[in-house]
Amino acid sequence: MVTRLGQFGAKAIVLSLWFLLAGSCVYYNTFFHARQAFEEAESARKASKTAQPTIRTEQYNRAIEKSLKVIESYPNSKYYDDAVYVLAVSYYHTKQYRKSERRSRELLANFPDSKYATEAKLYLAKAKLAEDDVEEAMKVFEDLLDDKVDRDVLSEATIALGTYHAENNRYDVAVGYFRAVRDSLGNEQQAKAAQGQIADAYFHMYRFKDALGAYLQILGMEPDNSQRYRSLYQAAICSYRLQQVRAGIDYLQSLISDEMFFDSLGVLKLRLAEGYELEDDLDQAVAIYEAVAAEEKIKKVGAEANYNLGLIYQFDYDRLQEAKKYYDKVVELNRSSEMGQDALQRSSDIGKLESFVRAATTDSITTQETIDKAAATQYELAELYWFKLNKPDSAILEMRYLVDSFPTAYTAPKGMIALSQMTREREEDTARADSILRAALQKYPHSDFAPEALSILGLTGTPADTGYADLYISRAEHFVVEEPDTDSARVYYQYVVDHFPDSRYYLQARFALIWLTEEYASPGDSSLILAYSELADSFPGTVWATEATKRSQYRPQARPSPGDSTDTNLTDQEAATDSLAGDTTGLEDTATYQDPMAAIYVAEDGSKAYDLPHDMRPIVVRDPFEYPTEAYASAWHGDLYFQIRLDFTGEVIQYVLKTHSPVPELDQRAEITVASTTFDPKLLRPEVQGLWFVYKFRVDLPPHLR
Repeated sequence: MVTRLGQFGAKAIVLSLWFLLAGSCVYYNTFFHARQAFEEAESARKASKTAQPTIRTEQYNRAIEKSLKVIESYPNSKYYDDAVYVLAVSYYHTKQYRKSERRSRELLANFPDSKYATEAKLYLAKAKLAEDDVEEAMKVFEDLLDDKVDRDVLSEATIALGTYHAENNRYDVAVGYFRAVRDSLGNEQQAKAAQGQIADAYFHMYRFKDALGAYLQILGMEPDNSQRYRSLYQAAICSYRLQQVRAGIDYLQSLISDEMFFDSLGVLKLRLAEGYELEDDLDQAVAIYEAVAAEEKIKKVGAEANYNLGLIYQFDYDRLQEAKKYYDKVVELNRSSEMGQDALQRSSDIGKLESFVRAATTDSITTQETIDKAAATQYELAELYWFKLNKPDSAILEMRYLVDSFPTAYTAPKGMIALSQMTREREEDTARADSILRAALQKYPHSDFAPEALSILGLTGTPADTGYADLYISRAEHFVVEEPDTDSARVYYQYVVDHFPDSRYYLQARFALIWLTEEYASPGDSSLILAYSELADSFPGTVWATEATKRSQYRPQARPSPGDSTDTNLTDQEAATDSLAGDTTGLEDTATYQDPMAAIYVAEDGSKAYDLPHDMRPIVVRDPFEYPTEAYASAWHGDLYFQIRLDFTGEVIQYVLKTHSPVPELDQRAEITVASTTFDPKLLRPEVQGLWFVYKFRVDLPPHLR
C-alpha cells in the first residue's frame, strides 16, 4: 500500500512539473514570437536609408498582440519590462502615441533600473512631441540629454527634434539638428539621411542655391541608387529655379541614360520636357510629351504629359480644338485628380466657345428677346476669352462687337462697363476707360447697370446718382423695413413698374405691390389670389412667379397697419426695442407660408427680430468680405439679410442668413465676414441686449467685374 501511494505521489510530482514546464514553454513561446516580430520591424526601420524610414506596421502590430498576452497572463514574469518596452516602441511606430506614452511611463515608474529605461525616456519624449505637447517633450529631452546617453540614443533624439521642426515648417531650426546628426552623432546611414533633410529644408525655404549644393553633396557620400536618383532629380529642379536650365537638363539626362532608373523614365522625361519649355524649345518639349503620352503605362504620368500638351496648344500655339483633345485625354486617364478636374474645365470652356460663336452669329435677329439673348451670349463669349482662355485681346474685340452690334440689348451698358475695365487693365489707359463709362451713363442713364458705372467713377451720392430702378427699389425697401411707411413704399414700387418695364427689378416691384396690400390692407376676398396668379402666369419660371404661386395657395387674415392701436400684445421689452429700431409689428407671421421679406423678422425660436439702429455701424471687421472667384460668372450683387445677436461689446455672437444669393460660395464668404463683425456698442441699450436684430449686408461687385 505504501509502495502504491509512493508511486502515486511520484507521478503527481512529475505531472506537476510537466504542467509547470508546459506553462513556461507557452509563456516563453509567446514572448519569443513577440520579440521576433519586433526585431524584424526594428531592423527594417533602422536599415532605412531615407528620411522617411520603413515602418512594418504588420510586424509591430503582431509584437503588440503577443506582448499584451505576456503582460496580461504572466504579470510576474522576468520579461515583463521587455514586453512593456516592446509595447512602448511598437505603439509609437503605429502612431498610437497616447498608448506609447503610457507604457513608457509605466516602465520608468516600475523598472527605473531597466536596461530599457533610457530608450523608454526617449520614446516618452517622442510621443509627447507627436502629440504636440512641445513643452513637456522638451523637458523629457533635456532630462534625457543630461543623463549622458550613448550616441545612438542621442542621435535618434536629435533626429526626432529635427523632424518635428521640419514638419512644422521651422526649417531653419531643423537644419541645425540635422547638421549635428550629419557631422557627429549619426552613423553613416543617418548622416546621409540628415544631409537629404538639410537639402530639403533649403528647398522649402526657396534657398535653391544652397539646396542645389546640399543635394550634390550627397553624391560624394557614397549614396545608394535611391539616394542618387533623388539627389540628381532635385538638383535638376533647383537648377530650373535658378535659371540654370541646361545644367538641370544634364542632371536629368544622366539619370535617363542609367538603366537602373528605367522604371522612372516617364517622370524623368516629363521634367526634361519642362526644361525645354523653359528654354522656349517648344517643338522639342512637345515631341517628348507626345512620346510619354503614347508610351507611358502609369496613368498619372500619361495624364500629366497630355495636360502639358493641352496647355502648349492652348496658350502657345493657339490651337484650341487640339488642346481640347489633349484635355479630354487627361480626363479619361485621371479624372478625379486636381489636374483632371482642371482639364475637364478647360475642355468645357473650349466647347462653350464653339457654341457661343454659333449662337452669336444667329441670322434672324428680329425680336428684342432674340437680341437680348444674342447679346448675353456675346457677353459670355467675351468673358470666356478674358477669364478662362487667357486671351484678353480677343475678349476686348468680342465685347466691343457686343457694344457696337447690339445697342438696344439689356446687357449693352453692362458690356460698356466691362469694356471699360478691360481697357483699364489691358491697355492701362485710365482716361479712355473713364470716357467709356461716361458714355455708358450718357447713353443708358436709366440702366440697371448705372450704379456700377457711378461707383467706379466715384459719383455715388452725387447729383448724377439718380434715375435708375435700383435707387427707387432701395427707397421703397427703406420705407418697408427701416421706417415703416407703406404708402411711401407703394409710391416707389409703382414708379419702378411704370417707368422701368425692362429692368430686372420690374417683377420685384410688381410682387411687392401685391405683398404690401396683403400684409397691410388685405381686402379679405379673392382679389389677392387672382393678382398673385396673374403674376405667376405672366412670368413663369422666375423666382417671383414661384413666390406668387406659393402665396396664392392660402387666404391670409387681414393685418393691422404699423402703429395700429389694436395691437396690444407688445411686451415691455418689445416696446423698448420698437422705440429704438422702428415699429415692425405688422411683419409678424400669421400664416403657414412666409415670403422672404416677412421671414427675416421671425427668429429661429419664433421670437421677433428688430432692425439695428440706423446709425449703428460696424467698427471692427476681422475678416473683410472678398468677392469669391466662384461667383465671377454670375456677377451677382445686392443685399443679403442676416439675423444677428450681439453681446454687450457689440460683437456678433450668433447669426442666421435669411436670404441667399445664387452662389453658395458667396453666401459662405458673407457669413464669415458677418461672424467677424463688431458693432459700436454705445447705441445698444441694456434692455435690447440678447435680442435678434436684422442686418442688411451689401454685396458689391469687385471693380474688374463692373
